[in-house]
Amino acid sequence: MIGKIKGKVIEKSPPWLTIDISGLGFIVYMPASAFSKITTGQEIEVFTKYLIKEEEAFLYGFLTRDELAIFEELISVPGIGPKSGLTLLSNFTPEELARAIEEENIGLLSSVPKIGQKLASKIILELKGKMQFKKESTTFDQAVNALCSLGLNRAEAISRLKGLPNNLSVEEMVKLALRSQ
Repeated sequence: MIGKIKGKVIEKSPPWLTIDISGLGFIVYMPASAFSKITTGQEIEVFTKYLIKEEEAFLYGFLTRDELAIFEELISVPGIGPKSGLTLLSNFTPEELARAIEEENIGLLSSVPKIGQKLASKIILELKGKMQFKKESTTFDQAVNALCSLGLNRAEAISRLKGLPNNLSVEEMVKLALRSQ
């Protein structure tokens, strides 16, 4: 199997990019969140998962081992395929996903397109207890998660919270973010 590749990015076309390794171009599907950190011509190292579906082979890449590990956990859940796994990782960091699963935050998980409440419940049922937190949640992270649970998408929640003082409680941050537009 292909566990890691290192090469030069020669083309970026979300949700995939092409990485040149000694003249051979590998098409690698990645979470949307990774594309803002990558530029064409950049030398990168990507941790990969190689999957075969029907008559095609796909290579999924991640910038960190944590992303790869949670992707592998997610696709082990019946009903979650690689596209849904990438979509979840496009919207949340591995730590945020692990926290949402451990805290049984169905609202946050189901805020992701194509992940309904039923599938979010299934993810929690299958993965709760298997995820580990990497760091403690900050009030900013908690406020983002609360806003997502209330129906805002992640980007909108972050943009509304930017510029608010860091010394506010989660509740105060959420109230102020909901008032701003």
